[in-house]
Amino acid sequence: MKLRLFAAALPTALACAIIGLSSPTPAEARIKLATLPDREAVAVRFDHPNQVLVEEERTIALQAGVNNIDFSWAGTNIDKGSIVFRPAAADSKVEILSTSYPPGENALTWAVSSPDARSEKFRISYLMGNIQRETSYQAMVSKDETTCSFKHYFKIRNWSGESFAEADFITRDGKKFEKALSQGEAKRVLVNKWDNVKIKKEYVYDLTRQYEGKVLTDYVLVNSKDIGLGQIPLEFGKVRIYQDDGKGTAAFTGEDWGRFTPIGDEMRLNIGTAQDIKVEFKKMVNDVTNRRGNVYDTDELDQYEIKNFKDSEVILTLVLRVDGEWEMMKDASGFESFERMDNETVKFRVKCPPKGAPVLLKFHYQRKDVW
Repeated sequence: MKLRLFAAALPTALACAIIGLSSPTPAEARIKLATLPDREAVAVRFDHPNQVLVEEERTIALQAGVNNIDFSWAGTNIDKGSIVFRPAAADSKVEILSTSYPPGENALTWAVSSPDARSEKFRISYLMGNIQRETSYQAMVSKDETTCSFKHYFKIRNWSGESFAEADFITRDGKKFEKALSQGEAKRVLVNKWDNVKIKKEYVYDLTRQYEGKVLTDYVLVNSKDIGLGQIPLEFGKVRIYQDDGKGTAAFTGEDWGRFTPIGDEMRLNIGTAQDIKVEFKKMVNDVTNRRGNVYDTDELDQYEIKNFKDSEVILTLVLRVDGEWEMMKDASGFESFERMDNETVKFRVKCPPKGAPVLLKFHYQRKDVW
C-alpha cells in the first residue's frame, strides 16, 4: 500500500507570472509533494467471525489549507467500501472534506483541511480479505478420565497480498499477540490454557448421530467456571484428544470437531464407539387407532435390549426421536430418568449391570394426527 500527500496549487510567483495576476494571499502557497512515513502501529482484529478488520496509524505532515492524500493498494485484498480515514484525536481541528475514487484503480484520494501547518496522527481502518483464521484445541485427559488440561490454539494464514512487518493480532476474545506475518505465511499460537478442567465420560446411543445403532463414547465438558472454564465462548474447531497413561507418556485417543460453545453450554467430543455395550431394537407394537378419514393416531411400543459386557456398571444415555405430535404412556419402563429435549426428541438414562446381564427399556408412546 502507498500513501502520499499532494497539493495541486502552483507556486505563488510562478502562477502570477503566467496569468498576469496580482499575488494571492499567503494561504494559497504551494504545498510540496511529501511521502508518508511507515505505519506507526497496526492492529489486525478477528472480532467478527467472517471478517478481518485492519487498523493502522500514521503521522502525516499537513500544510495550512486543503491537502490531498492519495491511498492505493494494488495487489492487496482490501474492501474499498470499508475504508475509513479519520484523525486519531477526538478533538482534532483537521477535517476530512471529501473522498474521490479514480476509475479503474485500487486507489482513492481524501481532501483534508488543516487550519495550520502541523503533524497530525490519522487512523485508517478497512476490511481485508484472504486472512484466514483457524481455531483448534488439545485436550490431555487424566488417567482416571475425570479431568483434563485444555489448550486453545489460534492459527493465521495470510493470503491478503500484504506483509505485516510488525502487528498486533487480536483474537475474538480479546487476546493480543505481536507477530510479523509475511504474505503466504502461516503462524499458530497458544492463546489460552486451562488446567484441571472437569470432564464426564458418557456412553450414548443416538440414531441421529450414529445410524448403525452403535454406542458412542463421548467426553463432555461444560463451558462454566464450576469445572474450570467459563471465561469465554469456545469457538468452533478441531479438538485432538490425548490420555495420560500414568507413566509419563500419553496416548492419542481421537479427534472430533468441537462446536461453538457459549458460556454455560456443553461441548461433546466423540472418541469412538463402545464395542462392549450392545443395543438391540425391536418394534413390539405398531397399531393404528382412532382413524378419521386420512388422519389417524398410532399406539407404538419400542423395546431396547441393552447388554453391558464391561466389568463394571455403566449408565447408557439413549436419545430417541419420534416425528410429529406424540405422548409417552405411563407404563414406559426400564429407565432411571428421562428428559424431553424438544417436541420430537426424548433422552433416557438407563443403568446397565456388568458382564452382559440384559436390561430392557420399553418406550410406549402414542402418535397423534398422523397423515
